[in-house]
Amino acid sequence: MIQKTENSRAAEQQSSSKNYWSTGLLSTVCYMLSTFLIALFFLGACDKKAAPSKAAPAKTAQEAALQPADAKETKAAEEAVTYDKKGKRDPFISLVVTATEKPKKGQTPLENYDISAIKILGIVWNEKGNFATAVLPDGKAYTLREGMTIGLHDGKIHKINKNKIIIIEKIKDYKGQLKSKETILKLREGEEE
Repeated sequence: MIQKTENSRAAEQQSSSKNYWSTGLLSTVCYMLSTFLIALFFLGACDKKAAPSKAAPAKTAQEAALQPADAKETKAAEEAVTYDKKGKRDPFISLVVTATEKPKKGQTPLENYDISAIKILGIVWNEKGNFATAVLPDGKAYTLREGMTIGLHDGKIHKINKNKIIIIEKIKDYKGQLKSKETILKLREGEEE
């Protein structure tokens, strides 16, 4: 009986090893075959040339005769085009202007603050003209008259109305040129006309 069990064990081991090899070999062959077929498919698709497109309709004799004349006209037009840079800015120069001059200190305290920081307290008008009272950020009040200089950008008080002051400032644009800018200070913030 012992001999029978040993023989049966040996037979089982031998049959299981045959199954293992046959299963492993079969899966390896299937894997290699499928990989080969996929590679063949993709490589075969790359070798094919693009399908020829539909042929363009044949040109008539008139179209063929007009084509050289059109080519001559386009060549003449290309030769006639010239670039004129007058009045245009150089695209290679930076748009940002570097500040070369130091900010100057104003002659009066009104010239040391930006216009947006100044608040209008009141406007008075009489026979002699209109004038206004303004408060600076430091808390001091000043009287404003038409023609006075105010603000950091040499703004001139152009006109004083019943409810607003019109100031014209000289501000540098991105090219460094001075441009006039009109600023309006209203007696009451948020008031619409």
